[in-house]
Amino acid sequence: MDPYSTEFQADPHPFYAALRAAAPVYKVPGHDFYLVVTAELVRQAVRDPEAFSNEVTAVRRTSPPAELAAELSAVRAQGLAYQPTLSLNDPPRHTRFRKLVQRAFTPRALTWMDPVVTELSRELVAALPADDPLDIVDALARPLPIYAICRILGLPNSWRDDITTWSDAATAALGSSHLERERWLDVEYRMLDLQRALVPEFARRRTAPTDDLLSVLVAPDPEHGALTDAELIWLVRELLVAGNETTTKTITDLILRLDGRPQEWQQVRDDPQRATAVVEECLRLASPVQGMFRRVTRPITLGGVDLPEGTHVFLAFGSANRDETVFPAPDEFDPDRPNVRSHLAFGQGIHACLGNALARMEATTVLRELAGTVARIDVLDPAAVRYTRSFVLRGIRELPVRVRRRTPS
Repeated sequence: MDPYSTEFQADPHPFYAALRAAAPVYKVPGHDFYLVVTAELVRQAVRDPEAFSNEVTAVRRTSPPAELAAELSAVRAQGLAYQPTLSLNDPPRHTRFRKLVQRAFTPRALTWMDPVVTELSRELVAALPADDPLDIVDALARPLPIYAICRILGLPNSWRDDITTWSDAATAALGSSHLERERWLDVEYRMLDLQRALVPEFARRRTAPTDDLLSVLVAPDPEHGALTDAELIWLVRELLVAGNETTTKTITDLILRLDGRPQEWQQVRDDPQRATAVVEECLRLASPVQGMFRRVTRPITLGGVDLPEGTHVFLAFGSANRDETVFPAPDEFDPDRPNVRSHLAFGQGIHACLGNALARMEATTVLRELAGTVARIDVLDPAAVRYTRSFVLRGIRELPVRVRRRTPS
């Protein structure tokens, strides 16, 4: 069972179901890591960050072809060296970065973003042409979270298209073995472009701080001092990716889930609060972040399997979210589940996604706006839907639809 295979990445859920029944901690043949696939075992690991370290750079990404190594190194040498910040760090360094960022992403801190997200959702929904084919990813699912993360960081609106490009490049090699030679080079040049755009922004905030998260990040910390430009670049890159990838994929998957379910649109119209449950169930099923790697720091037994120190494991959130022992009929879309929020779409513990409150706000807001103005959204060819070729980040690449507007009463 190879998570890098085309068959697995097209639909991992039958494979995960088989593993949950037969081998919940599974050594992947030909690769140096295990899959951990049940909710109980995944939760056990994420709750023990000392035993399951987040410092896993060796297995997280696909390695480029050996013949490209010198050329890629030459491109990287033009920029600042990689510095682990949030996603590949353990305490105490992880704690420093998380404290800097987390105050901007609490539900209370995001109160000011609520009207901004509502306004943008309304504008984007109003601009959707009725009855004409369109890609809902480009028209709605991607612009909303990118605009929001621009506002939070204080980046120019003119960067929106660039942020999409940078985000795609940053995640291109994550859980994928399908990159061509040209794409490997393009990824490195895009990351260099991102650095060259950000460094002047850091300098401007140091001399003239504004009311945004970027100004908070560049300011010296009384306890630890100021972050270096290298630390800032890789921290902001993570925020740009996390700030749009999950939400874009969730909104797109939501449109697909509601295809052929006019009663769901009507229920959200009748009770806007229902949007919260619909989004949670979509997060469970979609699990845009399908899982995270961890490194075992001491010999440990997990699910009856002895894991030596240094072993790498992939904690499969997407599988845990369809665990039959937690979610009866796990493949069915059922927003009325009593435990609809008991999923791991945003992880758990000290490495849980900082942007989960923002992602939830954006998805529920846009669903309510859609329900108020459209009768339904028809997916033009559900059988042709294709997902990103990755077992780590999973999302629909494009989704052609036709919007059916409500008839004015």
